[in-house]
Amino acid sequence: GHYVHVNDIALYYEEYGTGRPLLLMHGNGGSISQFSKLIPLLSQRYRVIAVDTRAQGRSGDSGRELTFELIASDFKALLDSLHLDSVYAFGWSDGGIDGLQLAYSYPGSIAKLAMTGANFRADTTAFDDDFDSTKITWFRNLSPENQNRVIRSSHFPEKAGIIFDKLINLDLKYPHFTIQQLHAITIPALVMAGDHDIIKLSHTIELYRALPHSELCIVPHSHHAVPIEHPDLVRTILIDFFDTPFRDIR
Repeated sequence: GHYVHVNDIALYYEEYGTGRPLLLMHGNGGSISQFSKLIPLLSQRYRVIAVDTRAQGRSGDSGRELTFELIASDFKALLDSLHLDSVYAFGWSDGGIDGLQLAYSYPGSIAKLAMTGANFRADTTAFDDDFDSTKITWFRNLSPENQNRVIRSSHFPEKAGIIFDKLINLDLKYPHFTIQQLHAITIPALVMAGDHDIIKLSHTIELYRALPHSELCIVPHSHHAVPIEHPDLVRTILIDFFDTPFRDIR
């Protein structure tokens, strides 16, 4: 693995394979390890760049509020440090939101964007009706045994409670893309979700329809963790999307 100093933190990333650069962005509270089944499959064809998002995995944190705009600027700084532009990108859950933000805020940074389980609004159009701000207290309400498990898995155990509150707060408050902003993301996009995803199917379809040049893939017999549940299928879908010249079907 490697570290690069971006903005006000040290960002951790790993590289595997050769070929067209492919940026992998994990979900909230996760790390590169969430792609442990997928990286060996994709690195046979691409130069995989897998990143621990700010405040997660081995990457550092600062006193700033977590926002998708800040996270996207971290990714852009990483790509700049590697002298890369117009990369392929795949994001899972929050990683998909990171991809949308990167494509919107930094046009030209992504050539094709694939995402699964991503939402573009943080409200009940995306989640069940019990989605509310009380979830911010989840860490403090864990049993002592589970609290210790979470702390042990963190690379910043002394800040675990603060970091996990920030991560939950990120998803409670953000994102807030408008349909007009999504219309401005004109790169080819693949919108994926599990057929039993925590993101409402209607929301996933709304995202697909709002992106001007998009394809839709609902993976059967799947929950939110599509890359973990079906890595071989995801590999096949991603290779077909990335390697096939995109054309709109009318």
